[in-house]
Amino acid sequence: MHENNKGFLSFKPLKQAGGFFALVLLAGLLAGCGQEASTTAPANPGTAAATATGPASSAPTVAATTTAAATTGTTAATTTQNSPANTTTTAATTATTATTVAATSAAATTAPAQSSAATYTFGQEVATLSGHTGGLWAAVVSPDGKTIATASADKTIKLWDFQTHQLLKTLTGHTDQVRSVAFSPDGKLLASGSADRSIKLWQLPDGTLLKDYHGHGDEVSSVAFSPDGKTLASGSKDSYVRTWLVDDISKRGSVLNTLSGHTNWIESIAYSPDATKIASGSLDNTVRIWNVAESKTIQILRGHTGWVLPVTFSPDGKMVASGSKDTTVRLWDVNTGKQLMNLTGHGEEIRSVAFSPDGKILASGSEDETARLWDVTTGQTILTIKPKSSVAYVNFSPDGNYLVTALGNGIAKIWYVGRK
Repeated sequence: MHENNKGFLSFKPLKQAGGFFALVLLAGLLAGCGQEASTTAPANPGTAAATATGPASSAPTVAATTTAAATTGTTAATTTQNSPANTTTTAATTATTATTVAATSAAATTAPAQSSAATYTFGQEVATLSGHTGGLWAAVVSPDGKTIATASADKTIKLWDFQTHQLLKTLTGHTDQVRSVAFSPDGKLLASGSADRSIKLWQLPDGTLLKDYHGHGDEVSSVAFSPDGKTLASGSKDSYVRTWLVDDISKRGSVLNTLSGHTNWIESIAYSPDATKIASGSLDNTVRIWNVAESKTIQILRGHTGWVLPVTFSPDGKMVASGSKDTTVRLWDVNTGKQLMNLTGHGEEIRSVAFSPDGKILASGSEDETARLWDVTTGQTILTIKPKSSVAYVNFSPDGNYLVTALGNGIAKIWYVGRK
């Protein structure tokens, strides 16, 4: 499911060879006074950015940005690199016979501040976050849109600045793959579920470990905070959903409810917006809707012909979306249990689904190395993103302008998906 590539963003710094400098100086001498020579320089010196403007069904790519500048109007040389996130600046000044070569990389720890959304085209790749040494299971944006948390098979969680794309902190402590992460509604806590069968509660922004939750008999595949932040729900390979106390510090770690009924392991869980229901997706090919207060099943949604992997509620709580190994995404009426829509187009199992904040778009991520955006009203695909790796998780930013994808090759990518 996850590739073994280490997933680090790599770049090649400029080789400051003597021959290179000799050529630059020679160009300056030939240029004379006021003559300007350039190589692949844009018509207007400055920054040239390539953006994808193709049809929504094709995956956009972002070319490298290269800047060339002549500080005294003499000689400017421009070098272009092919890395999606690299920016290289070369400036040569013949007035003082000094040549300066600077190379900067937009790797996660040194990326420049994110540009205004107005500068992006629909479906454009904005940034790459790399640093994990194992495939990703999740990439979640905080409620205030300032932080991204990534969960990895390398047993760690990383926190990233959404605007600058810099790595803020790495949380360690799990002894096996981290399968799931979730921010509390106020953004002050982070929960993580792991194949080591534990749930950890972390304090933000310092990353202090506050509590270990134990009780599941197998790996914890999914965690979710209730919308009021008072409880935490978890789903496990042991086929149970459990809810835990969070707000009462003295009772943290205590199990409130154990929901049983699935006949195979649970891959995902989600709270309804009003916190009264939980949806769970299972390898028994069903989705269950639970009444939290009464700890009982109120709907069993049948229709998938393969394992049900991701589930999520729509922002208004009226629908549940599910994805399956059968390659379909389905929408269900929460109250009646009726299937509303069957979305087809992916070629392999669906790993993640997420509604946009306004509920008009549904995103899905698949093992077929694509993420799709669907119009919830028509069921039509409005964008296909191709990040060249299996898509384990999709998540919208709170303003709905960006989609974050967690990939099997260990990196996360941010895409601009603001409305056209």
